[in-house]
Amino acid sequence: MPASAQESGSQPATGNGSGACALVTGATGLVGSELAGRLLEVRPGGRLYLLTRSRQRIPDKLLQSGVSVLEGDVRAPGLGLSSGKEEELLGSVTEIIHCAADTRFDLPLEESREVNVTGTAHVLALAERCRRLTRLLHVSSVYAAGRTCGRIPEEPLDPPGRYSSSYQQTKFEAEQLAVRAMGALPVAIVRISSIIGDSTTGRVRQFNHVHQLMKLFPRNHLLPLVPGDPRAPVDLVATDWVVDSLAWLLDGGFVAGRVFHLCSGPGFPVGEMIDLTRRVFETHPKATRWLPIRAPRLVSLAEYEEFVSHTRRQGHRLLSELTRVLGYFLPHLAIHQLFENSRTLLHLAAGKLAPPPVRDTYARVLAYCLDTDWGRD
Repeated sequence: MPASAQESGSQPATGNGSGACALVTGATGLVGSELAGRLLEVRPGGRLYLLTRSRQRIPDKLLQSGVSVLEGDVRAPGLGLSSGKEEELLGSVTEIIHCAADTRFDLPLEESREVNVTGTAHVLALAERCRRLTRLLHVSSVYAAGRTCGRIPEEPLDPPGRYSSSYQQTKFEAEQLAVRAMGALPVAIVRISSIIGDSTTGRVRQFNHVHQLMKLFPRNHLLPLVPGDPRAPVDLVATDWVVDSLAWLLDGGFVAGRVFHLCSGPGFPVGEMIDLTRRVFETHPKATRWLPIRAPRLVSLAEYEEFVSHTRRQGHRLLSELTRVLGYFLPHLAIHQLFENSRTLLHLAAGKLAPPPVRDTYARVLAYCLDTDWGRD
C-alpha cells in the first residue's frame, strides 16, 4: 500500500531521479504535455505513462524511449484501461500527476463533473491500489475558490458559496475529494493561476479567456464597459515557471498534505493592466489600425450585470453572446481575490524558482498575440 500523508511527514520528499515511474493524466493538455516534456529532460532513464483519449494527439517530442502511451479515459472506472494495463500500472507507478480536466467554462454542471469530479475519484481509486506509490500531485486551479472575496490561503478551501461557472464548482468539488484522500494517500494539491504564455518569448501555446480580453480591448464598440475595480489584483502566471515549479515539486520539493499556490500573489491591479495593455497597443506596429485606443469603461459588478440584462432584453444577439461567453471570467475583474503564495515561494526558493515579473510576461505575451494575430499567422 502507498505511504499515507501522515507517514510522509512534513518534510520534502527526496527526488526520484531515474527511478521514477510517473503516470500523467491529461497528457495532451497544456500543463500535462509541457510537464511530461520537462520530466523527460530532467529524468534521463525514467519511465513515463501518458494517459490520453487519443494517441494521435500526443506530441511527437514525447514519443521517446521509456514513454508508454495509454489510451483511456478518467471518466471510466480503472481509467478505461484493460485489466492487463491496469495491473501494469498498479505494480509500476511511483507517482501520479493528475492534470486531466475539462477547462471549458460553459459546460452544463453534470457534464463538467464527469471529467473534473468523477475523473478525480477514479484516479484516487487507482492510487489506493498502486503498490509503489510515493506521491500524487493533484493539479487544481485558483478558480476552485469561486467568487470568494479577500485573501485565499494556501490551505483547503471553505465552500465558496457562489461560482461564475461549472468549471469553478467542479474544480472545488475535485479538491474536496483530494483533501479527503490525504489521510490515506500521499497527496499534495497545486492551485495554478491563469497561464498566459512564456516569460521570455511571450509564446502562447493555448489561448484562453485572458487572450480574448486582450483582443477585445481596442474594440470597445463591441463591449463599451466591463466590470472592474482598478485596485483589484489580476493573477497571471508564465507557462515556463509553472512547468519548472511542478517538475521541482515532484523531484525535490514534494510534501504530502500541502496545498501550493503557483500564483503571482498580489499580481498587478486591473487599472495597471489596462494601462499596460494600452501602451503595448499604441506602440506595436500591427496595432495602428485601432488608434486611438479607448479602453472600456470600468463599472461595478452590479452595473455590468444590469447592462447584460438590458442587452438581452433588447435582443442584441452578438452582444448577448459576447457577454455570455465573457461572463464566466469578467466578474473576477471586480472581485478582490488575493491568492497568498508566500509559503509556496519560500518553498520554491530552495529550487531557485522565483516567478518572473508578471508585467514583463504580460507585455511579451500581448506582443506575441499581435505579432501572430492571436495564433492565426
